[in-house]
Amino acid sequence: MKWEDAQREREKELLETDYGNREHTDIECPECGKYIWRRTDIVLTSYPPQSIYECLNCGWSDTGY
Repeated sequence: MKWEDAQREREKELLETDYGNREHTDIECPECGKYIWRRTDIVLTSYPPQSIYECLNCGWSDTGY
């Protein structure tokens, strides 16, 4: 198996893993390019309400609608 194939398999496994209070998105991380996750257990009480988005690969996080 080539390294690239192993990486694709690992990413596929991560998508199928249950991360509890996180929902997988199709948004790429601005730092590393991997897909980011939206926290479903926290809603920021701003107007309009916002969610926390985070990358489990590099640790990047930010808020958004």
